[in-house]
Amino acid sequence: MARYVDRNKYDWFGTIWKLAVFLGVILLAILVVYPWKGFWPTFIMILAGLWMYIGLVSRSTGYVCGKCGKAFQVPTTVNFFTSSAIGKNPDGTYYSYKNLTCPHCGRQSKARLVKRVGAREARGSGRMLR
Repeated sequence: MARYVDRNKYDWFGTIWKLAVFLGVILLAILVVYPWKGFWPTFIMILAGLWMYIGLVSRSTGYVCGKCGKAFQVPTTVNFFTSSAIGKNPDGTYYSYKNLTCPHCGRQSKARLVKRVGAREARGSGRMLR
């Protein structure tokens, strides 16, 4: 069973390396594929790189239902086609969410983005989400 914890200000490294891989795919497509094969293969390769980036994000994150409070993961297609938004906490910090339907309670709510962690990392990391 996957475990989830709230995201913190030190989670930037995971986002940076995923974006670096995506930018590498874009550069490869523009500098190598475009002169060799043309526009459409380049466009398809950039879309495939975007799909890969969203897939990497989907594996390492989950969402917490705003109604029942249970954590769940969504498939890559749902992450790709649903838009994200940013909310503000009462203490002035910001959080990311999507309007998703919870698989546990079946209601649509603002599902808050959380980080997926392994058992070793979650052991001493504070409050766990179920």
